[in-house]
Amino acid sequence: MVVCMVIAAFVGSNAEGWNKNPVISHRGAWKNTGNPQNSLASFRDAAKLGCHGSECDVWFTKDDSMVIFHDSKRNGKYIEETPYSEIRAQLLANGEVVPTLREYITEAMKQKKTKLIIDIKTFVKDKPRTVKLALAVNALVEDMRAKKWVEYLVGYVPAGVAIRKVTDLPVAYLGKWQKDDPEATPENMKKNDLRCIDYQDQQYHRRPEWLPVFKQMGTHLNVWVVNEESEMRHFLNNGFNYITTDEPERLLKVYQADAKTYRKALKRK
Repeated sequence: MVVCMVIAAFVGSNAEGWNKNPVISHRGAWKNTGNPQNSLASFRDAAKLGCHGSECDVWFTKDDSMVIFHDSKRNGKYIEETPYSEIRAQLLANGEVVPTLREYITEAMKQKKTKLIIDIKTFVKDKPRTVKLALAVNALVEDMRAKKWVEYLVGYVPAGVAIRKVTDLPVAYLGKWQKDDPEATPENMKKNDLRCIDYQDQQYHRRPEWLPVFKQMGTHLNVWVVNEESEMRHFLNNGFNYITTDEPERLLKVYQADAKTYRKALKRK
């Protein structure tokens, strides 16, 4: 708690109240807090730290309930094939139930400093169902009047295209990090009107020729998951808008140590 308070005092916030830094806490603040990933507690601690955003992962259960969990499976069963009641009966390590998206958004809306970055997961058994999930997520955000708190991530291009048609919120495409992804090219992002990207650090290193093209296009740049200080400095110095990390405490300190240089890098884009 003391660490959270100290770092938050350094990062500051902008006129709207949102924390003014590039730090996105990956699945909330969990690695150095003992919180389960994607728990309500992990979001609260990311907000206390002063992160600009905190990422969470959303799935449909078998019966189309939206729950927050990272892995495709829970206790050996695919979440997309498991009833909501069964998912809710399985407690997280801190005693919380697996939260619903509505509960997560409700928690985020209790403050106005840290954005909620919703990763709309791509289904394993039924990829096209991802489009239905994306539209349901956005419908809930609209219904809860939560737009100012929320941004989206999608790993399935048709879902990104579908949600872009119904919202003006940022929608970032997650490139497939295991291999060179032909869908992740600057040309394909422009064709599909996906103006934000969120690629793994290795993908930017494999394809350095893409970066100046994306910058010329005015693309909003995010990178994940950056945990080493040398890599943090690399992406800060290249003017990335967001840096997603399991080490938000460390990244906040690295950013604050040379925030002026980072702001200059942003202006060079």
